[in-house]
Amino acid sequence: MQLLRLEMKGFKSFADKTVVKFSPGMTAIVGPNGSGKSNVTDAMRWVLGESNVRNLRGQKAEDIIFSGTVKRRPMGAAEATLVFDNSDGTLDVDMAEVAITRRIYRSGETEFMINKRKCRLKDIHMLLADTGLGKDSMAIIGQNRIDAILNSKPEERRLIFEDVAGISRFKLNKEDALRRINATERNMERVGDVMSTLEDQLVPLADKAEKTRQYMELSRTKREFDGALGYHAYKTADRLFTRFENDNLAYQAEDTELQKELTLLEAKRQKLQLDSAEGQDQLKAWEEQFAQVQREEERLVGQLRLLEEQVKSAERDRDDRKTRLSELQATKEAEGQQVLILDKLIGADQETLSANEGDLQALEVKYQEAGAKLQAEQAKLQASQNQANSRQEQHLEIMADMERARLSIDDKARELSRLEEDLLALKGDLEKSHQALAQAKEKAATAQADYDYAQDQCESLSNQEKAMVLRMRDNQKRMQKAQNDIQKAQGRLEVLEQWAEQHEGYMEGTKNVLKAKEAWSRDVKGAIGDLFTVEPKFALAIEIALGGAVNHVVTTTAKAASQAVSYLKRTQGGRVTFLPMDSVKGRLLETPALGEAGVMGRAIDCIDYDSSFTGVFQQLLGRTLVVEDMDRAIEIQKKYKQSLRLVTLTGEQFQPGGSLTGGTHKRRKASVLSRKEEMVRLLEEVDQKKENLRRWQDELDHDQSHIDAVSADRQSWEEQRQHRYLLKVAGDTQVTNEAHRLEGLRKDLDRVEVRKCELTEGIELLGERSKELQGQLDTLVASQDASDLTASLMAAIPKLQEDQQKAYESFTHMRLQCQSLRQSIEDRKRQKEARLASIANLDQKLGPLSQSLAQVEERLAQGLPQERQAAEEALQEIRKMSAELGQKRDQAYAKTASERQAMEELLQEQQDLTNRQKKVQARLLDMESRLTRYKMEAERAQESLQEMGYSLEEAGAIILDGSINEWKQAQADLMAQIAALGPVNPNAMEDYEEAKGRYDFLQDQLADLEEAKGQLEAVIEEMDKAMSTQLLEVLDLVGERFQEVFSQLFGGGSAQIVLTDPEAILTSGIDFYIQPPGKKRQQLTLLSGGERALTVIALLFSFLFYRPAPFCVLDEVDAALDEANVERFSTYLKHLDHSTQFIVVSHRKPTMEAAEVLQGVTMVERGVSRLLTVSFEELKEEVS
Repeated sequence: MQLLRLEMKGFKSFADKTVVKFSPGMTAIVGPNGSGKSNVTDAMRWVLGESNVRNLRGQKAEDIIFSGTVKRRPMGAAEATLVFDNSDGTLDVDMAEVAITRRIYRSGETEFMINKRKCRLKDIHMLLADTGLGKDSMAIIGQNRIDAILNSKPEERRLIFEDVAGISRFKLNKEDALRRINATERNMERVGDVMSTLEDQLVPLADKAEKTRQYMELSRTKREFDGALGYHAYKTADRLFTRFENDNLAYQAEDTELQKELTLLEAKRQKLQLDSAEGQDQLKAWEEQFAQVQREEERLVGQLRLLEEQVKSAERDRDDRKTRLSELQATKEAEGQQVLILDKLIGADQETLSANEGDLQALEVKYQEAGAKLQAEQAKLQASQNQANSRQEQHLEIMADMERARLSIDDKARELSRLEEDLLALKGDLEKSHQALAQAKEKAATAQADYDYAQDQCESLSNQEKAMVLRMRDNQKRMQKAQNDIQKAQGRLEVLEQWAEQHEGYMEGTKNVLKAKEAWSRDVKGAIGDLFTVEPKFALAIEIALGGAVNHVVTTTAKAASQAVSYLKRTQGGRVTFLPMDSVKGRLLETPALGEAGVMGRAIDCIDYDSSFTGVFQQLLGRTLVVEDMDRAIEIQKKYKQSLRLVTLTGEQFQPGGSLTGGTHKRRKASVLSRKEEMVRLLEEVDQKKENLRRWQDELDHDQSHIDAVSADRQSWEEQRQHRYLLKVAGDTQVTNEAHRLEGLRKDLDRVEVRKCELTEGIELLGERSKELQGQLDTLVASQDASDLTASLMAAIPKLQEDQQKAYESFTHMRLQCQSLRQSIEDRKRQKEARLASIANLDQKLGPLSQSLAQVEERLAQGLPQERQAAEEALQEIRKMSAELGQKRDQAYAKTASERQAMEELLQEQQDLTNRQKKVQARLLDMESRLTRYKMEAERAQESLQEMGYSLEEAGAIILDGSINEWKQAQADLMAQIAALGPVNPNAMEDYEEAKGRYDFLQDQLADLEEAKGQLEAVIEEMDKAMSTQLLEVLDLVGERFQEVFSQLFGGGSAQIVLTDPEAILTSGIDFYIQPPGKKRQQLTLLSGGERALTVIALLFSFLFYRPAPFCVLDEVDAALDEANVERFSTYLKHLDHSTQFIVVSHRKPTMEAAEVLQGVTMVERGVSRLLTVSFEELKEEVS
């Protein structure tokens, strides 16, 4: 058996499918560090069953899968396959080639296959168990594996020798046998515990079974007495019902006669009442008129009193107004006198002020003239002093200024000529810059528009994508919630369906009948609760109307019902009421009450059922009416004399005879009707939510496709936006540069022109200045010295200063007097305005006051006396009318009293008849109540007999000795005996038989387990002998070969393999004692790194001699060897490659030269490994 090739795809860095072919001899795998060559050995180790990801240089399982690069996406799975040549039949597979495949997905799921057929990892281990390729074999050796072997404990090294010895399969079988022994012992322990428990239960179960037998015998005897007494109760109730039904007919005839007499009296009463009503109306009219006249009289008396009070009030008001008018006139005259006084004072002050203001102006002029004279004399004095000093300085300055002006004119002329040339050049550059700027702006505007459009497109598409993502998230949340709701509803439906299958909600007897598998079961149509459907609003009403009848069982024939009753008796399965379809024929209630408001119809009309069950449901619901609410039901019962059976939508129930049942009704969730109602509701909810899910999924798929399209468009526009942004930035930069250049040229042009103007103006000014300076110079030279006036000016100045001070004091005094007069005039004007305002206010008050005074005097003289006279005349007229109406009212009172007495006599007679009728109706109600009671007692007695399994004929056929009292006494005795037995388990006999049978079965099973345990222990003992023999043989043969190989690789020396505990070979550890050439004998751990590595290689070669492996992978095991040892290592490899296929990962040149084929691993694309194959044999042929 040889390894033909390794196929990888998605494994670590091998993203693409890669096939590594191996030569029959030695294949070297080479490549730079990080290229992925060790991934080849990792793939081989992984396929052979390595489960520890850390041994494959990873942290988690998904690290094995290609993780992607910048240009490649991560892959979803990794796969590796080892293909073996099985032409020699080494592997237990009937095929020439055997391919072992392992695949892993990112979800963590792993698959194993042999020749593309799925298998378990255990199957692969079993297939390779004796080939030297076990999970702990030496087929794949790396530098870390060598260190692990060297650093392992002696007990761990034994496992390596066991794998070489080929006893791994024995160990697996032994472990399996030990597990089976442990499982057998646990089973024996469990069986013993169960048997011990059963032993404790058998005695109590035997006692309970005996008690159950006694209970069944007593119950059968008691059932006969129950049947006889039940039949007696039925006959008694039926006889009483017949007797009271005759009495009821007599009372109904008497009630009819009384009703006729009451009708005649009612007609008389209505005629008398009509006549009395007319008299009452007339009396009422007279009383209303009399009362109205009385009210009018009282009103007029009150009006007269009011007029007298108004006269007194008007007189007081007149006197008050006169007094107030006199006070206001006196105040107005005083204010007028004050205004005249203020006018005189203001006139005097104004005259004085005018005179003073004239004097003030004269004094101000005099003061200003004195000051001006003083200033003029002082200026003359200063000028005379400065004139002599400055005349010499001016002459020198004028000469210097004239020379500077001449030089400056020459410089400015030269600069002006140069600026003319610069100005022409700048105007040319400015024209060119204008053209370039216009072109740059046009390009920039185009680029800006393109960029803005791309930006808008990107934002629009991004907003669309965000909106759709948000909507998708909302849909996903709604879908998740809907899925959770559906799962909950479906879970609840499953529970309800299980309950329905198990007939939960029914009585025990009904369950037993429905679950029975007897010949008569095919004639069982089902329980009443399963044979109809009802709308939710009627569910409570129907449930109340049916009551316990929901547990009744419908059969096709009475014979089937009888067989079912016998079955229940035989199995002690409880009691059930049966409704045979061939004998139950109900009838519908026909009553006018069906047309009453609030009546929903008969109960049978509110359900849906198969027409074959019409008779059954007519019997149960055909005589019950469904009414909206309790108030309406009470009215209907009262109207129809308590003769109906009613049920309301809210659960109240009315029975014939007047009984009412109501209150809180807590519906059990497991009841039949509530369960059916809940199932219908849940099914509708599930269908609705599934429809919503489909709609949301369609929206989700549509949105996803739309998002993909929008995302692609957005990425395209994003690239265009970036490109257009660069164009826009470039255009803006060009415009800015051209604008700056143009602005610079303009500034230069403006600067040159300004400078030109400055130079021209400077030259002109300098010329004028030169002429001016020449004139000044001529004037200064020609002028004569001024006379000296300084002394006379200094003598006149003190006199002028004294005159100025006197004028100032007179002016200030007069100005203060004028200000005081102005302030006095302003104050008096304000006082005058206040007095005038007060006079105006008084005038406003005097006008209305005078008018109101005149109105009051006029009312006192004319209005009030006339109103008083009119009121007195009206009062006399009203008193006359009051006397006439009082007389008419008294006459009407007398007539009404006589009619009332006649009505009272008629009502008394009518009341007597009504009382008689009530007594008759009370007797009728009592009769109906008794009829209902005896009918219900008969029905209950009949139902009781049916529950006991008796028909009326069967119960009537029961013959017992003694009287009825003796029957009841015997029944009580039997009940006492049954009660004395205490709680009885009806299944106790079956439980005892079942426990006894199980105990006997467990005894047989325990014996079988003990026998199996002995057989397994014998097998383990045989396997231990075989493994010990085979392991000793391996130690001898491998030890001899180890010594030979060690001497060849080291060039001498010795090596020995020893057991740490020779007495217990299967648990003993294995150690090595090594003596390199020229050194002392020592343990393996004390050697140098290179010596230890070469020693392990020698051990490996020894294993291969004993049991050649199909292939051997050496992953850089020669890294620690020096050049001489590498030469010996490669030579020995070449010597062995005829019997074993070697795959060597190495960087060492001698090792590569010894290989037949080089497999080079490269990484042309970053992160992706590729393979390059070189065959030395092919190269030799090409060279030759």
